[in-house]
Amino acid sequence: MKRILLTCTLFISLSSIFGQTDNEILLNAKSFITNRKYDSAFKLLNEADPKNEKPDFVLLKEEIAINYFVKSIMHQMFGLKDLAVDEDIYQLRDQEGISNIYSFPVDEVLLKLIKKYPENYKLYKGLADYYYEVHLKYGDNWLKSNDELIELIEKNYSFALSNNEFDFLTYYVLGYIALLKEDYKASIPNFLASIKLNDLYPTSYYNLAYAYLSLNDRDNALQNAMKSLDLYSDQTYKGDAARMIATIYSEQGNESKMIEYYELSNEIDPNNYYTLRPLLSYYVKNGTDNLIQATTTFYELAPDNPTIYNDLFEIYYEYDKPDQLVEFFKSQLDKFKSDPLVYGNLNLYLGRIARESDKTIASEYLIKARESFSKVLDPNHQVFKIIDEALKELK
Repeated sequence: MKRILLTCTLFISLSSIFGQTDNEILLNAKSFITNRKYDSAFKLLNEADPKNEKPDFVLLKEEIAINYFVKSIMHQMFGLKDLAVDEDIYQLRDQEGISNIYSFPVDEVLLKLIKKYPENYKLYKGLADYYYEVHLKYGDNWLKSNDELIELIEKNYSFALSNNEFDFLTYYVLGYIALLKEDYKASIPNFLASIKLNDLYPTSYYNLAYAYLSLNDRDNALQNAMKSLDLYSDQTYKGDAARMIATIYSEQGNESKMIEYYELSNEIDPNNYYTLRPLLSYYVKNGTDNLIQATTTFYELAPDNPTIYNDLFEIYYEYDKPDQLVEFFKSQLDKFKSDPLVYGNLNLYLGRIARESDKTIASEYLIKARESFSKVLDPNHQVFKIIDEALKELK
């Protein structure tokens, strides 16, 4: 009885599909997409074209798979889900057991269709779209190298474009590839063409600004960076745009505007290393009231990372203020006494600074550093060699 009911259900489902025209099925699938029913949309197209023989169906399946997956296995298999009103696709990504998995090797499917329909230029654009998404997600960790992917993206977009099949993203990605190749002049017309087709896509303005800045055309760089700042909604990207504006003003010698936009960048996307470092450099140079807080914030990004200590070293010594750095490091000793790695770093750098003025104190700091590091680091770690050589020089 169960077998009969299953057969009847399948018959009804297939009958409803076969009773529709291709256009009706595509419209229904797009309606599912609009309502974030991505699994239902893909399933509908899969049932109507199980062997991937219809280009329009395949291209819409590709759109669903690469844009709305909640799980990707090398972009050859995709997990899809109908989303509830309160669900966010990016928060769901890569969670186990929440999606239906489909095998859909997009490149293989499209290449077969291209052989059958060589004059359907949408297929070439679709193939480039796919390779671009693979490049962004997997880079060199895919079935082809990143260099191969870049060549395939450029080849297929260029061919589609030459046959009048394109959108704003086609031009954008061609400009992006030119940037990767450091061909800044070639990238500019592509970004301008992309903006003409879609003047609300912020990344076109951002990368156009980057291209102009690389060619020392700071006025055009500033204009486009400002536009990207206005358009971005993502806090990380928006903060990055503000940081680029600060960089442009710095190159123009406009220090007041430079610091205004570095501070804006830090307000939008707080505690970004690439924003805090130039901010701290400015504060050390000018001896501002918030110097201690800025130094602390920068230091606490990664107090176990030697890069932070080297940066502080460079900045404070550049403006001839090593004594202030010593006081800061000393102020952190009690705070991190129970953390052998951080405590070791503090003593190591205090020892480095003290070598110039008091060898005895420098030796004491270095011995403390060695003792602290020995609690957490392998005896063959390079830092012990550095400390021992420094101690020999101090004798």
